[in-house]
Amino acid sequence: MRPIRRVSADFPKIGTFLGMHISMKQILVIDDNDQIRSLLAAILSEFGFHVSQAKDGRAALRIIETCIPDLIISDVEMPCLDGYGVLGAVRDMPHAAAVPFILMTGAATKEGFRRGMVSGADDYLSKPFTATDLIEAVLSRMARQADWRMEAYDRLSKWRGQAARALEQLAAHPENLEAATA
Repeated sequence: MRPIRRVSADFPKIGTFLGMHISMKQILVIDDNDQIRSLLAAILSEFGFHVSQAKDGRAALRIIETCIPDLIISDVEMPCLDGYGVLGAVRDMPHAAAVPFILMTGAATKEGFRRGMVSGADDYLSKPFTATDLIEAVLSRMARQADWRMEAYDRLSKWRGQAARALEQLAAHPENLEAATA
């Protein structure tokens, strides 16, 4: 990996970004290389994220079973369970299926990239990458997740409003309830 400039030179530490409370976001970093995993954790921590680490896919799945992260960053090539296997397992977990997932690899190929995207990866980083690349990918995924949540909240609010109006109409005209259930 190329030398990485201090993140704070590129991105000031901030408490929120696009309405997201950065300091409250949990990121799981999965990589069998201790140095890379520690470096990524240090960069993300410096930016204000809470970081959990796993040395392989199996350890990561044990973490995800008990604590759902806000975002997952996983190496592709690892022993025990590779990044594609972790991605597939996470997408099959009802409680974690929507967690943004970034794959990273030093052996980036068109086929590998396509496999990751078809499997449900949200982004793909090719090693070596800079701290700026990492932070931009993380913030981009989190912003997209925040947009998705806002859209879901808006739809839910709309449905609640429609249901409340329907109930008011039924309460005002109980004869309609009898006709609707007949």
